[in-house]
Amino acid sequence: MAEVYRTLRTARVVDAALSAQTLALSFKALFRQLREESMCATKKKQSTNIQFGWTTEISLDEFRRPKTVKFTSEPGDPPGAMAAAIREVLDSAPAARPPEVSVDSTIVQTAQPLSTYVEPYLANAFTASKPDEKTLESYRAAIRLFIEIVGDKPLHKLSVADQNRYEDVIVKVPANRTKIAKTRSLSIDEMVVLDVPKLSSQTAKNNAQRTNNFLAWAFRREGSKPPFELMNNTRITTRSKSVKRRVFTDDELRTLFNPSTYAQGRQQSPYMYWLPLIGLHTGMRINEIAQLALADIDVHDGITCFHVTDNDEDEGQGRRAKRVKTDAGRRIVPVHDALVNLGLLDYVQALRQDGHCELFPELIGGRDGPGQPASKQFARYCDRVGLRDRDLVFHSFRHGAVGRMRAAGIPKELRKVVVGHSAAEDTHDGYGDIKNDFSIADRKRAINTLRFDGVLDYDNLKALRPALTELHKALTRARGRVSNRNVL
Repeated sequence: MAEVYRTLRTARVVDAALSAQTLALSFKALFRQLREESMCATKKKQSTNIQFGWTTEISLDEFRRPKTVKFTSEPGDPPGAMAAAIREVLDSAPAARPPEVSVDSTIVQTAQPLSTYVEPYLANAFTASKPDEKTLESYRAAIRLFIEIVGDKPLHKLSVADQNRYEDVIVKVPANRTKIAKTRSLSIDEMVVLDVPKLSSQTAKNNAQRTNNFLAWAFRREGSKPPFELMNNTRITTRSKSVKRRVFTDDELRTLFNPSTYAQGRQQSPYMYWLPLIGLHTGMRINEIAQLALADIDVHDGITCFHVTDNDEDEGQGRRAKRVKTDAGRRIVPVHDALVNLGLLDYVQALRQDGHCELFPELIGGRDGPGQPASKQFARYCDRVGLRDRDLVFHSFRHGAVGRMRAAGIPKELRKVVVGHSAAEDTHDGYGDIKNDFSIADRKRAINTLRFDGVLDYDNLKALRPALTELHKALTRARGRVSNRNVL
């Protein structure tokens, strides 16, 4: 069987169907003539009741726009007849001819550049896994880098020469080329010669793998396979150093939560006050805190708790999506008494009365979730008060919470439930339901071991608690940043 793929260059199904039928009739007439001539040449008797079939299919893209029409010929057609028929029909219909057509003995190829496949790929290739925006952006960046290196050419023009250029260049690309001022306006060939840190071997390999997945998808759509696999023979032998985090010492906590510096400045916002305090007294991850809805703060068994979840039921109402890092991250965490005494529940009630849905509505978020701007602000604050050790980050609160609970004799299984770590280390740990093995009262007992009397000046910190007017100002600033970003 031989097939012809022909772009119709129209977005209307009615026009596409008409063009397809016209071309089909033209092909049918040509092949009828070719068959008759072939049979006469071989002195074969032609039956008067022979019926010549013809199959026409219209292929739609992801947006249900006509993309190609496929004609299937009969078995036994004379050799070379397909190519001759294609040329004759296309020559007779110049108005429907695409800008670039490559004809061989079996197929007509259209010259769609690589960039036209990117967004359809991202929209359709991950429907089962439902990736977050960070994952999609990592694929988009990797594919765009490939196109920038080899050029925005049609799929069928990719060759091993492009593979070689990509593999030679990718390891020389600056690690932060979009953030370094002197590389933003340079071409790839200009920036690779700069004396700046390059992409790590693992990052280059990850970019290549994402591009391989994209190319496999794009070529499969066109009925073929990529002519190469990027960095297929590259092996990463050196492991990257594991990220180390250490806990804040008592003296560092005094510096961090010093009432003379804490939650002060012209950019004061309620999240700047509450996020570090909640992290210190619960060990929750920064995104887990930042994404909390007011509905996630409720009473369980007579104890006020945070409900950490990835439930997206409210997302359709314009609210933020919520994510957890692992299945163990879905959990109930009691609110520490110190947070209640500082006025957290009063703040929650004021938000509800003001018509808000989120605990920190000013955290619009970023690629890494709603905690991204909070994480950056916390790092700037640590630097401002002299805590410049790179191992001290917001996640250090989590390390400190686990360490204090361990020192207080809290069982490991209960610690894991409270902080949301996976319980399964061996077959035995996988049995039962560890989340339900410990009551809310057990978890509150674990949380109460996180005591900082004599370290934090709770009375003066309480006096710094931001009023609701500060939230209104913060929301105005946040909306302004979003507007400016959209304008740019």
